[in-house]
Amino acid sequence: MKPKTTAKSNLKNGNRNGRPALPENEKQSIIRPTKFNQEQDAVLMENFHSSGLSCVSEYIRAVSLNPKIVPRLTEEELRIARTLSGFSNNFNQFVRLCHIHGLEAMAAEAEFYLGKFRCLFGKFNND
Repeated sequence: MKPKTTAKSNLKNGNRNGRPALPENEKQSIIRPTKFNQEQDAVLMENFHSSGLSCVSEYIRAVSLNPKIVPRLTEEELRIARTLSGFSNNFNQFVRLCHIHGLEAMAAEAEFYLGKFRCLFGKFNND
Protein backbone atom coordinates (compact mmCIF):
# COMPACT_ATOMS: atom_id res chain seq x y z
CA MET A 1 0.00 0.00 0.00
CA LYS A 2 1.42 3.38 -1.02
CA PRO A 3 1.53 6.18 1.56
CA LYS A 4 -0.69 9.10 0.69
CA THR A 5 1.02 12.43 0.29
CA THR A 6 -1.08 15.43 1.14
CA ALA A 7 1.64 18.07 0.75
CA LYS A 8 1.86 19.55 -2.72
CA SER A 9 5.19 20.49 -4.23
CA ASN A 10 5.70 24.01 -5.51
CA LEU A 11 8.35 22.88 -7.98
CA LYS A 12 5.74 22.26 -10.68
CA ASN A 13 4.83 25.97 -10.57
CA GLY A 14 8.46 27.06 -10.63
CA ASN A 15 8.34 28.12 -6.97
CA ARG A 16 10.73 26.68 -4.40
CA ASN A 17 9.98 26.00 -0.78
CA GLY A 18 12.11 27.60 1.94
CA ARG A 19 13.46 31.01 2.73
CA PRO A 20 12.95 33.68 0.05
CA ALA A 21 16.06 34.96 -1.70
CA LEU A 22 17.61 38.20 -0.42
CA PRO A 23 17.52 41.29 -2.63
CA GLU A 24 20.63 41.71 -4.77
CA ASN A 25 21.98 44.63 -2.68
CA GLU A 26 21.79 42.58 0.58
CA LYS A 27 23.52 39.42 -0.68
CA GLN A 28 26.96 38.76 0.74
CA SER A 29 28.72 36.65 -1.83
CA ILE A 30 32.40 37.62 -1.43
CA ILE A 31 34.38 35.49 1.01
CA ARG A 32 37.70 36.64 2.49
CA PRO A 33 39.31 33.69 4.32
CA THR A 34 41.50 34.67 7.27
CA LYS A 35 43.68 32.47 9.45
CA PHE A 36 44.35 33.01 13.16
CA ASN A 37 46.71 31.32 15.59
CA GLN A 38 45.50 30.17 19.02
CA GLU A 39 46.34 33.44 20.81
CA GLN A 40 44.77 35.62 18.13
CA ASP A 41 41.64 33.46 18.09
CA ALA A 42 41.34 33.74 21.88
CA VAL A 43 41.54 37.55 21.65
CA LEU A 44 39.07 37.58 18.75
CA MET A 45 36.57 35.43 20.65
CA GLU A 46 36.94 37.51 23.84
CA ASN A 47 36.28 40.70 21.87
CA PHE A 48 33.38 39.06 20.04
CA HIS A 49 31.70 37.98 23.29
CA SER A 50 32.09 41.43 24.83
CA SER A 51 30.64 43.10 21.70
CA GLY A 52 27.17 41.57 22.05
CA LEU A 53 26.87 40.77 18.33
CA SER A 54 25.15 37.57 17.27
CA CYS A 55 27.88 35.83 15.23
CA VAL A 56 31.63 36.02 14.67
CA SER A 57 31.21 36.88 10.97
CA GLU A 58 29.04 39.85 11.88
CA TYR A 59 31.65 40.98 14.43
CA ILE A 60 34.54 40.71 11.94
CA ARG A 61 32.51 42.57 9.31
CA ALA A 62 31.60 45.32 11.80
CA VAL A 63 35.19 45.74 13.04
CA SER A 64 36.66 45.90 9.56
CA LEU A 65 34.06 48.29 8.12
CA ASN A 66 33.47 50.40 11.24
CA PRO A 67 36.35 49.93 13.68
CA LYS A 68 34.69 51.72 16.62
CA ILE A 69 32.51 49.19 18.46
CA VAL A 70 31.32 49.98 21.98
CA PRO A 71 31.47 46.89 24.21
CA ARG A 72 28.68 45.84 26.54
CA LEU A 73 28.79 46.90 30.17
CA THR A 74 31.05 44.90 32.44
CA GLU A 75 29.64 43.04 35.46
CA GLU A 76 30.85 45.84 37.76
CA GLU A 77 29.17 48.51 35.61
CA LEU A 78 25.94 46.48 35.53
CA ARG A 79 26.03 46.16 39.32
CA ILE A 80 26.51 49.93 39.70
CA ALA A 81 23.66 50.59 37.25
CA ARG A 82 21.32 48.30 39.23
CA THR A 83 22.33 50.00 42.48
CA LEU A 84 21.73 53.41 40.94
CA SER A 85 18.32 52.27 39.73
CA GLY A 86 17.43 51.11 43.24
CA PHE A 87 18.62 54.44 44.67
CA SER A 88 16.52 56.36 42.16
CA ASN A 89 13.41 54.41 43.20
CA ASN A 90 14.12 55.16 46.86
CA PHE A 91 14.79 58.80 46.02
CA ASN A 92 11.46 59.13 44.20
CA GLN A 93 9.68 57.70 47.24
CA PHE A 94 11.61 60.08 49.48
CA VAL A 95 10.65 63.12 47.39
CA ARG A 96 7.02 62.03 47.57
CA LEU A 97 7.27 61.85 51.38
CA CYS A 98 8.91 65.31 51.45
CA HIS A 99 5.90 66.72 49.61
CA ILE A 100 3.61 65.11 52.18
CA HIS A 101 5.52 65.79 55.44
CA GLY A 102 7.72 68.77 54.52
CA LEU A 103 11.46 68.89 53.97
CA GLU A 104 12.29 69.90 57.57
CA ALA A 105 10.73 66.68 58.91
CA MET A 106 12.72 64.57 56.43
CA ALA A 107 16.15 66.30 56.88
CA ALA A 108 17.88 63.30 58.53
CA GLU A 109 16.80 60.93 55.76
CA ALA A 110 17.86 63.50 53.16
CA GLU A 111 21.40 63.48 54.62
CA PHE A 112 21.42 59.66 54.57
CA TYR A 113 20.49 59.45 50.87
CA LEU A 114 22.89 62.24 49.92
CA GLY A 115 25.69 60.26 51.56
CA LYS A 116 24.72 57.15 49.58
CA PHE A 117 24.66 59.10 46.31
CA ARG A 118 28.07 60.69 47.05
CA CYS A 119 29.55 57.25 47.73
CA LEU A 120 28.13 55.79 44.52
CA PHE A 121 29.19 58.69 42.31
CA GLY A 122 32.63 58.58 43.94
CA LYS A 123 33.01 55.09 42.47
CA PHE A 124 32.20 56.49 39.01
CA ASN A 125 34.77 59.28 39.35
CA ASN A 126 37.53 56.88 40.43
CA ASP A 127 37.12 54.69 37.32
